[in-house]
Amino acid sequence: MESPAVILETNKRYFIEDKFLIVNCFYDQKKISPWLKDWIGLYPCDNVKLYEPLIFEYVMDHPRIDGSCYKIKFVPQLFAKSIHCSGKYQFVYVDSYFKVIATSDPIQFVHKNDCNCNSSLSQSNCMVHIKIGQDINSVVQRLKCLEARLLEFEKGKQEAMELNEQLVQKLKACEMLRSRGEQFIDGLYKALDQGKPVKLTNSKGHTRWIKRMRTTEIRNHVISTKIVRNEVYLTAIINTQEQEIQRLRAINNELSNTNTIYLKHFKQSGHIYTPQITETIDAEDVQQLKSLSIESIPSAVVKFIDDSELSDDYCE
Repeated sequence: MESPAVILETNKRYFIEDKFLIVNCFYDQKKISPWLKDWIGLYPCDNVKLYEPLIFEYVMDHPRIDGSCYKIKFVPQLFAKSIHCSGKYQFVYVDSYFKVIATSDPIQFVHKNDCNCNSSLSQSNCMVHIKIGQDINSVVQRLKCLEARLLEFEKGKQEAMELNEQLVQKLKACEMLRSRGEQFIDGLYKALDQGKPVKLTNSKGHTRWIKRMRTTEIRNHVISTKIVRNEVYLTAIINTQEQEIQRLRAINNELSNTNTIYLKHFKQSGHIYTPQITETIDAEDVQQLKSLSIESIPSAVVKFIDDSELSDDYCE
């Protein structure tokens, strides 16, 4: 069996109260020689983390004996608070490249007097249990909170699904209305193209007949509309002239009655009749009567509307 390049010689037990702890490091000079940054660290046997030693010492900082042995000195008081009597530990030789070269046999640290490591350990375990209990309570509360949020999510999901169903139903209804509207429009155009009258009834029960008018029918309709409008225009002019004639006749009758009364009065008194304008007679009406007579009233000027003078606004 090939011998190792480095051997770490230790005792099986050490007292924590000792001032110094010696580890002998032997080299096989044919295989290896120490480097400046080679070091030896103390680690728990069940958890060796090279970057987290309980304590370490550089090999080249300690004296060499017989050319191939170094005596590495450790101070237990520096790491006494990090170890327990019930634990197993070991020394590990690590080179400058963080490569493990050698490990010692498991060692144990004990106290010369009464040991309180067990009570400290039990207290530590108790604290660990308390911490675990607190963590469990926190996890339970977190779980309850997540369950409540999950119920709210499920409720919101159900409401969203119901709303989606309502929207789908409304969409189907709108699609049905659109389809019915398209069918109605297609049927309406077909009936109008055939020249048939179509009966339309709205939601209030009002009925209307519609029919597509051809070009000749539209022209006849426009012409008849223009004729009717000419007749209305002429009728309005005639009514205006008749009202003016009636007003003048009333003025003439009033003047005739006044002259008759004055003639009778002057005949009885033997005076010569001289017509005068009294306050009861409107001077403006008398002036119009002198300047106008029934025969001199000009005839009404009637202007016929040509078809070309009518704008499209007269067409219905």
